Amino acid sequence: MVKRLKLRNGDVVALYDYFRGAQLADPNFFYIMDLNDEGYARNVFWIDSRSRAAYGYFGDMVIVDSTCLSNKHDIPLLSFSGLNHHGQPILLGCSLLVDETFETYLWLMRAWLTCMIGRPPQTIITDKCKALQAAISEVFPRAHHRLCLPLVMQSIHEKLGEVAKSEIFQTVLNRTVYNSMKVEEFEMAWEEMIQHFAIRDHEWLQSLYEDRERWVPVYLKDTFVAGICSSELGEYIAPFFHRYTHDQMTLTEFFSMYELLQQKKIQKEALDDLESREFRPVLRTRGNYELQLSELYTKEIFLKFQEEVVLMSGCFSVTQIHANGPIFTYMIKERDAEGDAGEAKNFEVVYDKVGVEVRCICSCFNLRGYLCRHALSVLNYNGVEEIPIQYILTRWRKDVKRLYTPDLGSNNIDISNPVQWYDHLYRRAMQVVAEGMASQDHHMVAWQAFKESLNKVRLVAEKPV
Repeated sequence: MVKRLKLRNGDVVALYDYFRGAQLADPNFFYIMDLNDEGYARNVFWIDSRSRAAYGYFGDMVIVDSTCLSNKHDIPLLSFSGLNHHGQPILLGCSLLVDETFETYLWLMRAWLTCMIGRPPQTIITDKCKALQAAISEVFPRAHHRLCLPLVMQSIHEKLGEVAKSEIFQTVLNRTVYNSMKVEEFEMAWEEMIQHFAIRDHEWLQSLYEDRERWVPVYLKDTFVAGICSSELGEYIAPFFHRYTHDQMTLTEFFSMYELLQQKKIQKEALDDLESREFRPVLRTRGNYELQLSELYTKEIFLKFQEEVVLMSGCFSVTQIHANGPIFTYMIKERDAEGDAGEAKNFEVVYDKVGVEVRCICSCFNLRGYLCRHALSVLNYNGVEEIPIQYILTRWRKDVKRLYTPDLGSNNIDISNPVQWYDHLYRRAMQVVAEGMASQDHHMVAWQAFKESLNKVRLVAEKPV
């Protein structure tokens, strides 16, 4: 049987019309088609210049959303997305795929990597799919491949049927997955759970357990996931197209929605940027850490970090339990949610006085991108008045100028090639446009520079040969 995309009447026209229009509006828009021997499209991938530029800022963690594929929607959509500096989804490419085989995913991952100038992400998050997992392993051998925790938890409830409907089971499962601080603790709790609920012989669950290092938070402590697979129950950042597609959507409908959604997200980011620049938070403590990051982080990220600073008050005991040269290990006692010191939890924190490096067993920094209350308590205990720069990630800062323009690359062009003249001038001009959008003053300076440049070019044209 010949493999080809199952497109409705009018879908092919909609596809080509969109691509033609996109390339006219955005010369750095890119698309590629995988054709079979008869010339029919099997797979399609596309990405615009904004998404390609955004990857340079937010390519550390990438989410692959194949919901439409796995749910057999009429549009076989797979999208790549990341999180911007406000913790909001940002699109990093789209595709239409003929099937969910290893060969198809291999083609897609290679096409996507080519668009990103061969730079793989640090972490890539997907749903549970053997073919996709194998393709990622081949194309991104050094990347951390993780499974989306909320989707895994949802699938457990779907696969276990009557057992999963039990409130007792849900409580035990959540406690096992989210509250385990050490690997041995999780593995013992899992063993007790499957024995108590008589689900040891469930093949799918056993397969999931064998893959536990890809989804259980206690195994992800060395993986940066920017909060997308949080260790906190109930936290979930939805993929870019979540709730915007439906199972009978046509391509014409999709591209209309796609354009509107892209504009909506761009506008939201611009408003969030403005709000973050003008944001003057009410400080809830007298500590330096809160004041320091209130001037650096975007509003959304600062408010999350602020909670950690406030919760430092619940860490009522910092005790040194081990020392090895300049490296000290501390035990932090923290009151429970009700403030009861009798039910305190212990958190182990390692601190290197020479490198001013701190690491907590809860691994908040890797999981969310900012330091936890336990690590902050140890820094404070050691008289460190400001958070070390290595723990203030550029990706969360509001004072970083992000220009969503294509990489200008080399200035070397073929002076006899008019196409290269155009491309080179266009890219430079778009950089000025992007800079000019930063504020009213930037706009006036850019506008004046354009007028002066145009006058100079015309003077050259008017000189006699």
